[in-house]
Amino acid sequence: MEELAMKIEQEIKKQYKSVRQFAIATGIPQTTIVSGLKNGIGGMAYETVVKICSYLHIELVNYDTHLVMTNDVIDMVNMFNSLDEKGEHAVLAFMSMEFNRCNGSLDYIAKAFDQSAELTERKLSEQKSSNPFEMINIIKSGQ
Repeated sequence: MEELAMKIEQEIKKQYKSVRQFAIATGIPQTTIVSGLKNGIGGMAYETVVKICSYLHIELVNYDTHLVMTNDVIDMVNMFNSLDEKGEHAVLAFMSMEFNRCNGSLDYIAKAFDQSAELTERKLSEQKSSNPFEMINIIKSGQ
């Protein structure tokens, strides 16, 4: 998702020069676009992401990966998008463990733990702060 947000930001700058001009051209509120670029597009409504990508001529389908979009998958994505960071982290850790288990890994729990630690570390590095009290809150929220 972060790659898509970066691609959207690049294309807006390239094609429209500013988020404001893009917002005016598309009718999408500027605050919605700015929030999506700042916080990630995972929290945006699917229809908004499709509209943004359509205006920017960004293809949303990766034909190299087999993806079946059933109603269950769509419901799952919608639920995931409504989670807070702790919930996202828990779901990703569980999915990682199950993926490793289904692929025959005998140490799938250890692998999931390692991947969970990597996710937490990445989140912390993305949320750098000079305020030590804020860093304590970020560390606590990652637990």
